[in-house]
Amino acid sequence: MTAVAFIHGHAHTPEVWRAVADHLPPAWAVVAPDLFSVARVGFDAGAHRHAMAAQINRDLALMGLEEPVLVVSEGLGAIPAIHYALEHPGRVAGLFVSGPRLSLKRGESMRLQVSAALRRRSPTSATSEQVGTYLAGLVGLDEHDAATQMDVPRVAIAGEKDSAGTREAAALKGAGWEHDVALQASEDWYAYAPGAFAARVAEFAATHDL
Repeated sequence: MTAVAFIHGHAHTPEVWRAVADHLPPAWAVVAPDLFSVARVGFDAGAHRHAMAAQINRDLALMGLEEPVLVVSEGLGAIPAIHYALEHPGRVAGLFVSGPRLSLKRGESMRLQVSAALRRRSPTSATSEQVGTYLAGLVGLDEHDAATQMDVPRVAIAGEKDSAGTREAAALKGAGWEHDVALQASEDWYAYAPGAFAARVAEFAATHDL
């Protein structure tokens, strides 16, 4: 049985993954941890990072998932996803990061918070408070070095219209990751094209027998 841990970014709640999960094979086990509540646990960026990894572990335990999982993330969710793989290598079978952002500076955090506030809301949109908490917990974190230390199957995919994600995905290709582009897609294609996104995830898992 394939097990998947979906890691959300700053703009959507874990509910955004429900439609993607509905398009995966029915035998797959799925968990989507809520990282908003723990993004700022502790007193520094390192503590925030560990708190998010611990939340992923708790949710996997609640689901009774003991086997290594395929970790799927979007946007800034790549930061806790990659850290989780580094901190708990025996728990991760593979990494699938979409539109990855591997670091966050304070100025970019402020820009993303404003952008999220102006975006048209959907049922899975995070609240302004959730966005602010999540971004504040990631400021100062940088997983570029950690990304070079992965030894599991891993792919970075970006929507063709997602310039920031495309740059980061290309950088990961240089670090030995597989690389792919979702044609004509924007950064949140997992939300508006869940079937296509799920198909890419399933194809990656099948290719690597995950």
